[in-house]
Amino acid sequence: MIDLLLTDGFVVTMDKQRRLLQNGGVAINKGRIIDVGNSEDLNKKYQAKKVIDCKGHVIMPGFIDAHGHGGHSLFKTIASDNIGDWMPIITTAYKHFVTDEFWYYEGKLSALERLKCGVTTGVSVMGSVPRSDNPIFSINHAKAYTEIGVREIVCTGPANPPWPQSFSRWKDGKRIVEEVTFDQAIKGAEAVIEALNHSHNDHIRAFITPYVIVTSVNSSAPTPLESLHRLTDHDKMQARLVRSIAKKYDTRIHSDAFGGMIHLAAKEKEFSLFGPDVHLQHCRGISFDEVKILAETGTNVSASPGFGSINARTPVTELIEMGTTVAITTDGTSPISPFDMFQAMRRMQLLQQAALRDYYYLPPGKLLEMVTIDAAKCVGWDDEIGSLEIGKKADVITVNFNQPHLTPAFMHVHRLVYQAVGSDVDTVIVDGNVVMENRIVNTVDEKQVLDEANEEAWATVKRAGLEPFMQPTSYFWGHARAYLDERRFNKEEFEQKMEVKIL
Repeated sequence: MIDLLLTDGFVVTMDKQRRLLQNGGVAINKGRIIDVGNSEDLNKKYQAKKVIDCKGHVIMPGFIDAHGHGGHSLFKTIASDNIGDWMPIITTAYKHFVTDEFWYYEGKLSALERLKCGVTTGVSVMGSVPRSDNPIFSINHAKAYTEIGVREIVCTGPANPPWPQSFSRWKDGKRIVEEVTFDQAIKGAEAVIEALNHSHNDHIRAFITPYVIVTSVNSSAPTPLESLHRLTDHDKMQARLVRSIAKKYDTRIHSDAFGGMIHLAAKEKEFSLFGPDVHLQHCRGISFDEVKILAETGTNVSASPGFGSINARTPVTELIEMGTTVAITTDGTSPISPFDMFQAMRRMQLLQQAALRDYYYLPPGKLLEMVTIDAAKCVGWDDEIGSLEIGKKADVITVNFNQPHLTPAFMHVHRLVYQAVGSDVDTVIVDGNVVMENRIVNTVDEKQVLDEANEEAWATVKRAGLEPFMQPTSYFWGHARAYLDERRFNKEEFEQKMEVKIL
């Protein structure tokens, strides 16, 4: 008697042969896939404690979102009209106005949204700029993901200099400010990895995550050629420490990179963060020389589709053609990106096709690879997740095709990529456990999660003084273009009012 049998669905295996099985099924026992094949054969071969009839559904691997942010789900759309000032506003909130409990309640909401969009494994960078001064934030976040039943890769590490930097903890409603050194931030990241990597029955992993691979150039956009001189002593020290931590704990490295950083890091290879155990997010505006460096070093890339890619494109197609593994990510959920991988696939395809003026780039099959098996390779977990194969962990979702926008039931992969949305995901299985069935979550009281998230979000908004950044502008209705002609953010005034120093 096996634990679970899925029958009579259209199976998208994402195995090496990319098999598509009409009237197929998946047999699961003790958390792993023990068979994938024709439903009639599986029904004859196995008796199961639970059988799920998947007629009219696609059975496929769970999505893997290789880059998103812990904390963002309680800041959705805040300051999105102040997008040029979004980073200092939200980073200040993370550094000084979130409680320890914030990370738990946000983690539950984040994991719940991912679950209901079919994401079975999600990367969470702790904050906008990673916050690693205390491990409790990451520990609380991982606890929340475990309770929901979604796998999480917790990513934290040092922010950019200068150091020391001030951070706040809240105890009994009172704010306690502490000056944190770079060494303390590194030790905090180590404590997270020691506590969480391979924890909770390997539902949780932890990567060392410096904010960017080179701290001395622009941290959120390509750096002009004339500003690319040499690595600083801090750049070298950070790279050396990050590499030693990854080796010490046998974990992986995740960071952001933009045009110029890769060239600069490659000039002194002993201080570069490249290789098969690294995945770099964004890589917007990188040169073809930098594409070659990533390909030659076997470095993995993850990229999210957004407006920034219009000004400085991530050369996704070139990276793929050079042999680099590239994953599509959401970078969600703040300020405006949901955890919906279907939307992310379509947006990525449109951006690349528009940039290259070629309709035929990124066909549907490749897009689906980039959120399943390629994403699993990107995070170094493809030996166990990312495809439906015998011996792999049973992370499986079903997508309900019994709906007008997904009918008629043919060209299933095209339909998934072009017409499906996150709410079409019907059933989610993680490690052989049915976490959601018929869109009913089995692990938590969904209403309670939403109520707690709303309460914590509003408390944080008031504590951090974020109300002005939630109001629509006077150009919100009836105008073709928005302007922000009222003064909402002034760095000096904001610092004085909040009693903080924005770096």
